Amino acid sequence: MVRSPRRVIRSLALTMAAAATAVPGAVSSASPAAAGSAGSAVGGATYYVLIGGTCDGAATVYRNEWLRGGIPLRVHYPAGGQGLPNCDQTPMNQSVEIGRQNAIRLIRDNWHPDATYVIVGYSQGAIPANLVLNDIADGRVPGVDKSRFRAKLYADPMQPAGPAGAGIGAVIPAGMGVPFTGWVSPGPGRADFGGIPYIRYCIDTDGICNFDAPWGQGLGGYFAQHWCYQWDRPTDHRSIMGDSIADGVYINNAYRLGRQNCRPPYPA
Repeated sequence: MVRSPRRVIRSLALTMAAAATAVPGAVSSASPAAAGSAGSAVGGATYYVLIGGTCDGAATVYRNEWLRGGIPLRVHYPAGGQGLPNCDQTPMNQSVEIGRQNAIRLIRDNWHPDATYVIVGYSQGAIPANLVLNDIADGRVPGVDKSRFRAKLYADPMQPAGPAGAGIGAVIPAGMGVPFTGWVSPGPGRADFGGIPYIRYCIDTDGICNFDAPWGQGLGGYFAQHWCYQWDRPTDHRSIMGDSIADGVYINNAYRLGRQNCRPPYPA
């Protein structure tokens, strides 16, 4: 029997919200306290404000070498995924708000007017990244200059509709929750952050950022594509994040990447 589009989209939403953005093998940090590794801020330096996805509350997905000499500021937050094993059980919407506040605190604690700050968010982590960018763009973060900020967003659930696809948060109405997961749709993100340069990366059919993919492809693409941003390609031992986090490229739009069909890293 052919299922109706409405039932398919509901099933897809339930599956992805329950497992959304979980990072395989990552250990979450239950502590909501923000922690950075920069110490005293340095003028002329580039700081990367790193926010991990679900179950990666310490932003371990990002390797220091990908920053090409930049200074990591890892945002610690619950990265909650209710119902997922070995993951903080904080409801995702509460987790996102903690991540937002901790990221702002981390930026202010490491602020220098001559430094550059790149906000990096992956999957669930892209939601607090969006909210922090909104706050900075709208002047709600005292003492910082928005001209010093940039943003790199990967598999963004808030990706607004466009040629690269629409994220799950842009398709499911804002405020609509999914039972038993703690997931509440954040709605679509902005296409402009008050002039802050940014880029969103989305792999074709990754249902988190390309939720409007043809029926069934978004769900299958989630499992096949969603972790390919950080995994090294077996052909050249490089990754999408490794190539792009510190490349200085910002197009103020979403960029669609081809399907990667990657595999998890095997032991050497």
